[in-house]
Amino acid sequence: MKPTFIPCVLAALLLAACSQTPGNEAAAAKDATTASEMAMPAAEHAAMAAPPKTAPDAMAQTVKVASATGMVESVDAAAGKIVIAHGPVDALQWPAMTMGFKAAPEQIAAVKVGQKVRFEFQAQGMDATIAKIEPAE
Repeated sequence: MKPTFIPCVLAALLLAACSQTPGNEAAAAKDATTASEMAMPAAEHAAMAAPPKTAPDAMAQTVKVASATGMVESVDAAAGKIVIAHGPVDALQWPAMTMGFKAAPEQIAAVKVGQKVRFEFQAQGMDATIAKIEPAE
């Protein structure tokens, strides 16, 4: 090795030491203390790492029973659905809307397009199945 190598390394070390601002040692010690104070159990880490539940996901887990009155807009026996334009559903905090409901073949056969109906249904999120349907007066 050439004798100029050692002075170059020493110069680099001195420059690195000089580039630190005063007080960094205290900040580093504070960060280490904060990190140790923030230690948490593995279960909490796992819970934080799991993706947050979105509103539709949270709604999808709860089955609710409700009732409404509306007008049959269409009937699709092949798909097993009845589309109903219904009024507000207070039990679910739904506004008036038109939506498709899953229905059994005998329920589909019992209604006609343009007929006003009163119905009970089970809702899981925005997925709803008719439990009972009858003509409304």
